[in-house]
Amino acid sequence: MVVSKANKLSSVFISRIKNSAQSSIPSAATVKNGDIPGTSQAVKDLIRSKISSSGTEAPLSDQISSLLHVSSLEKTEDNILKIPSFNAKIPIDISLRSKELSRERKERRVYKKNALSRRFAKIFRDSAHKLGTDATFGAFDRVAKEMSVTEYNAMVGVYFELAEKSHDLEYALDHIGKAFEILKTMRDRGFQIEESVYGPVLEYLIDMDMVDEFRSFRDVISETSPGLVERLGYYEMLLWIQLGDGEKVEELCGAIDGNGHCLTLLQENYLLALCKKEQKDHLQRLFEIIDITKVRSLDLLENIFGYLGKFSLDSLAKKFLWELRENDEGVKNVSDLISIYSTCTPNLTVEDTILKFNKMHEELDVMPSSTSYEKLVKYSCDSNEVVTALDVVEKMGEAGVTITADILHSLLHAIDEVLEFNLVRRIHSIMCTKSVKPSSENFRSMIRLCTRIRDFEGAYNMLGNLKNFNLEPNSSMFNCILAGYFREKNVCSALMVVKQMKEAGVKPDSITYGYLINNCNREDTITKYYNEMKQAGVQATKRIYMSLIDAYAASGQFENAKQVLLDPDVPARYQNELKSELISALASHGKRADALILYEEMKETKCQVDPKSIISLIEYCDSNGDLNTLVQLADDLQDDHSWIDGFFRMILFAVRNRKSSNVLDLLKRNEVRLSKKDIHVEYHFDEVFWAIAETEPTEVKLGMDLLRYIKEELGFVPSRKCLDFLLHACVNAKDMKNGLLVWKEYQSAALPCNVLSFLRQATNLAKMYQVLLAAGDLEGAKTLVTKISKDDKDVQHVIEESQIVYSQTPEKKKPKKKRIVFPTK
Repeated sequence: MVVSKANKLSSVFISRIKNSAQSSIPSAATVKNGDIPGTSQAVKDLIRSKISSSGTEAPLSDQISSLLHVSSLEKTEDNILKIPSFNAKIPIDISLRSKELSRERKERRVYKKNALSRRFAKIFRDSAHKLGTDATFGAFDRVAKEMSVTEYNAMVGVYFELAEKSHDLEYALDHIGKAFEILKTMRDRGFQIEESVYGPVLEYLIDMDMVDEFRSFRDVISETSPGLVERLGYYEMLLWIQLGDGEKVEELCGAIDGNGHCLTLLQENYLLALCKKEQKDHLQRLFEIIDITKVRSLDLLENIFGYLGKFSLDSLAKKFLWELRENDEGVKNVSDLISIYSTCTPNLTVEDTILKFNKMHEELDVMPSSTSYEKLVKYSCDSNEVVTALDVVEKMGEAGVTITADILHSLLHAIDEVLEFNLVRRIHSIMCTKSVKPSSENFRSMIRLCTRIRDFEGAYNMLGNLKNFNLEPNSSMFNCILAGYFREKNVCSALMVVKQMKEAGVKPDSITYGYLINNCNREDTITKYYNEMKQAGVQATKRIYMSLIDAYAASGQFENAKQVLLDPDVPARYQNELKSELISALASHGKRADALILYEEMKETKCQVDPKSIISLIEYCDSNGDLNTLVQLADDLQDDHSWIDGFFRMILFAVRNRKSSNVLDLLKRNEVRLSKKDIHVEYHFDEVFWAIAETEPTEVKLGMDLLRYIKEELGFVPSRKCLDFLLHACVNAKDMKNGLLVWKEYQSAALPCNVLSFLRQATNLAKMYQVLLAAGDLEGAKTLVTKISKDDKDVQHVIEESQIVYSQTPEKKKPKKKRIVFPTK
C-alpha cells in the first residue's frame, strides 16, 4: 500500500457516515428481510440490458450491459459418473457411492456460491474500470432493493481492493466510506456479515492505523449479529498491538484469567491475537495462570504450540502436552500439537525435526495420528525434502496408518516441482498399496506426472488401478494422457486416446476438443472437430474459442482467426479475452503489426487487455522494432508481476539489438518499482547479463554499469550467475581491467558455498586465467593457476586450451625420429 497512514477520521469519511442514513439504498422499512439466493433478477436485468440502438447516448445501466453482457446462470444437473472399466463393470459400494455423491453435491453448492461471488465481483470491478466507481455505484444503487448478500459482499470486497491499490489517500478514504454505506445497508436489511467480508476490511484499517474508522466499522458489524462481539475482540487486540498502546493491550489481557470452567470466546480471541503477533511479555505472564485444558479452540491451541516451537520453549511445551495427555478431551489433539511444535522449531534440519517428532511421541506414549503425519509430510515437501517425505509416507504404510488424499496431494505437488523419474516411480508404488485412500484428483495428478516423464505405460496402469479403489475414470484423466501425447507430437497415439475414452464410456468434454482443435494444422480438420463437438452436445467454452483462434493462426488462416470474434454464438462477455488471445496469436505467428493495431483499438475503447498479450507484443518484436513502443507497452502493464516480466523482456530486446544506450536510464526511471520487497528481480538480471555475454561484440561497459547499479541503487548483492556471465563477457572482450574488478566481486560477495559453488569458482578461476593470458599478464596467470584445483578435469582442459589459444605454452614438439642409416658395402 503506497498511501501514508492516517490517524484521524477524514472529512470524506465523516460525510459518508452522516449521509448514510439518508442513502438512496432502501432500508429494512422498504425491503423485506432475508436472503435472495443467487444473483438477483434486477441485477441480472441490469447486466443483460443492451446498448440503445439509437444514436443517443445509452443509459448507464445499458453501458454496463454492453461492457459485460452476462447472461443468467444456468442450472446443471448432477453429473454422476456411470463409467465402466475397459473390460468389465466396476463393482461400486452403494453406501460409499451415496456418501461420495452427497459430498460432491455439497462441494458443488459451495463452488457455485463462491463462483457467483467471484463473478459478481468481476462484474463490479470491470464496470468500475470502464465507467468509474461513482457511476457504477449509482447504477447498482438503483437496483439495491433486489440485491442479495452475495452481491453486497462482492461490492465491499471491490471497494477495499481499489482502496488498497490506490496511491491517493483521499480516493482510498472515499472508497472506504462507500464500503461503510454498503455494510450499514446490509445491517438494515438484516443480512449477517461474514468474517470473510469484514476480516480483510478491519485488517486494512488496522494496518493503516485508522482508529476512528475501525470503531465505526466494528459497531456496524457487531450490530448485525450479537455473536460477533467476541470475535471482534480479536481485531481490537490486533489494533492496540499495531498502535503500540501497551496500556490498552494490558487492559484487555486483564480479562484473561485462570478462573472458570473454561476460557470464554472473548478471552480465547484475545489470546489468539497475542500469539499471532508474538507478544512475548504478555504471553509469558498469561501462560503461568491459564489452564491449557480449558482452551476449547483447536485453532488457538495450534497457534500456542506454533509460538512455543518458534521460540524453542521446550519445557513449557512439554508441560502443556502432559496436561493435555492426562485430559480426556485434550489427549486426542496431542499428536497434532507435537507435529506443529516440531515443525515450527527453527534451525532444525528436516531429519532433526522428524527425530524430535518421534522422540516426543515416545516420551508422551502416544501414537502419531494420520493428521500429524500429514503435517510432517507437508513440512518436508515445503522444505524441498521430497525424498524424506516419501520415506515418512512409506513408514506410515508399514505402520498401518491410512495415507489420505491430502497427504498424497502434498506429495504429488512437490514431485511435480522437481519431476524426477525415481520419485514418480516411488509415489506410483505407494499409490498401489492398500493403506492408501486416494481421490480421483490424486489419480489425475499421478497420470499427469507419468505423462510428463514420458511414462505412458505407467499412466495407463494408473487408469487400470482405479477399480481397486472403487473409483471410475473421467475425462480429465484421459485428457492428461491426450495432452502428453500432443506434447510429444505423437498425433496417432493422441487420437487413440480419444477412441479408448469413448470405449470406456467416458464422453470427451470441451477440454478434450480444445486439445484436438489446438493441435490441428489444417482448416478442414479444425472444422471437423468443432462440428463433432457441437453434434455431441458439448457446449463451446471460452477455451474452445481460444483454441480456434490459436489453431487458425498456427495454420496461417489469419482471417478465420479474426472471424471467430464475429461468430454470433460467442457470448459478448468473452470478447475482451478473445481479442487478447488473438493479439497473442497474431504476434507469435509473424503478424505483430496486425496485433498492435488490434491492441490500440482495445485501448481506445478502454477494453481490458490480458497482460500476457501485451507481453507477447514485446517478446515478438523484430530487430527493427521501435524501443519507445516497447517502453510504452511495458508501462501499460498495471500489476507488478506482469510489469516486471514485460519490462525485462524490453531490456533484453534493447541489449540483443544494440539499442542499449537508454537501458540504464530506463532502470533508474523505474527504480521505485524495482525496489519493492515483493518483486524479485534477481532472476531477471541474470538473464540480462547472459544476453550481454552472448552479444557480439560484447558490451562490457553496460555490464559493469549494471553491476554498479544493482549494488549501489537497488542495494542487493549480485548473484553468482550475474558474475559468471559478466566474467565470460570480459574474457570474450579480452578486457583484463574489468575482468579483475569482477573477480574482486567474487571475493567480496558473501555468496553461498556448496559443492556446486566450489565447482563454479574453479571454473571462473579458469576464466580469469584466460583474461590474464589474453592481456599478456604471464606472471599473474602463473600465480593464478596455482590456486586452481587439479582434480577438476574440465577446468584443467580450459587452462590447457587457453595456453594453446594464446600461445603462452606452445604444444610440445614431437622429437624428430633418428634417421636410420643402413650399412653399405
